[in-house]
This record gives sequence, structure tokens and C-alpha cells, in this order.
Amino acid sequence: MNEIDFKNWMLKKHINKKVQSDYVSRLKRIEKELQNFDIDEQYRIDKCNYLMSLFSNMGMKELINLYPHTSLPYGKYYMNTYRLALKKYVQFMTETTVPDIE
Repeated sequence: MNEIDFKNWMLKKHINKKVQSDYVSRLKRIEKELQNFDIDEQYRIDKCNYLMSLFSNMGMKELINLYPHTSLPYGKYYMNTYRLALKKYVQFMTETTVPDIE
């Protein structure tokens, strides 16, 4: 995760520092809990669609069974906060990433 640029981007969007910290913490936890996922790599692969699918419906999907040792709060409303942090990071990447020219 490009933490520094993400924080600077959020600062420009007038997102307060507490919320910035919460987003970054949640994204780091996602990367750690899901077998050391790299969110930037997931963005390059599919714009984080796979990750977003894990967090849809509060994480109550069969895909989540692929990660049995995670301690994320699956099935609880709090899962939506992780999805929101991920959405915000995707928005950051979409707005700041230069598209590949082929």
C-alpha cells in the first residue's frame, strides 16, 4: 500500500487525520489477515474487485472460507468499515494512477 501518498491524497480531500488513520489501519489489517495480500498488486490485477467481493454482504460469502485463519469480523456490521476503507483506496488509486500505454 502506498501509505504516504494515500494520506496526502486524503488530506487534500479534507478527510480528518483520525479517519485517515482508521482507513490505513484497516487496509494494513486486510493485507496482513488475507495471507499478506498486497492491495496495490490487487488493484493492478482487477481494480480490487476480488477483495471487494470478500467484503460484500459483511463477508458472508463462500469465498471467505478460503481464509479460515483470519480474525476479521465476518458477518458483523463492522465489516463494512473495511469495505469503505478499501473503496477509498481504490478511489485514490483510480485518481492518481497513470494508465499503462500499450
